Amino acid sequence: MSRPIRVRRRMRLLAPLALVACGALLEPLAAGARTAEEAFAEGERAYAAANLEDARKAYAEALQASPSDVRTMCRLSRVESELGETQKGDVQRRTWADAVVHAREAVRLAPEQSEPHIILAVALGRQALHEGARTRLALSKEIKAETDLALQKDPNNGRAWHVLAMWNLKIASLNTFDRMIAGSVLGGVPPGASYANADQAFRKAIELEPEYVNHRLEYGRFLKDQKRTADARRELERAIALPATSSALDTRFQADARQLLEKLPKK
Repeated sequence: MSRPIRVRRRMRLLAPLALVACGALLEPLAAGARTAEEAFAEGERAYAAANLEDARKAYAEALQASPSDVRTMCRLSRVESELGETQKGDVQRRTWADAVVHAREAVRLAPEQSEPHIILAVALGRQALHEGARTRLALSKEIKAETDLALQKDPNNGRAWHVLAMWNLKIASLNTFDRMIAGSVLGGVPPGASYANADQAFRKAIELEPEYVNHRLEYGRFLKDQKRTADARRELERAIALPATSSALDTRFQADARQLLEKLPKK
């Protein structure tokens, strides 16, 4: 028997064994693949541990397994919004841009729900931090519209009241130059924005979510700027005393609260 014929026959005999071996390798891989729910649960665990990078990866994996899951989109967008706070430069811009993309898709799929609207408002608010005055003011219009929709769908959405408070604060504190730009971008400064409305919205957010650290921090910052020292001290001390369980950035927020406390006039 010639050598080529022997080689071909040997290859035919080995082929089934190769298929069996290949199947043995693939089976553990398939068995190890996580379901959307398993990946989502891992994202929840990572978020609770304040591990935003791992949470982002797990939620992204869950979304890949279930591309139309609005809950996962909202979680992923929130994580990206918060993760961007820990980043800088182009990496931060890309992360916040991804947060906006995922939030917009959630709104598209579930416009009747409150959560996607406020998730989008938050993502846009963070994206606006990197923009010039003209773009920032244009985004403020969409932020207000999404916040109004969130509250329309659910008046007890605490984070929506927080965003409404921040919107009132930012618009009410526009300087002369920004007000001129608002005239051309928005047709004028949006009516109704005031420090009084910001105060009311902060208090509503705290009423609904009294253990949400960032509500207390930002209200304390607002009160400090309003020279309401005793009230500011109360809110900042409460922010520090709360358990760091309301968001993955709570320890960061509490550190900010301590710094603000040190800047308050002594009793």
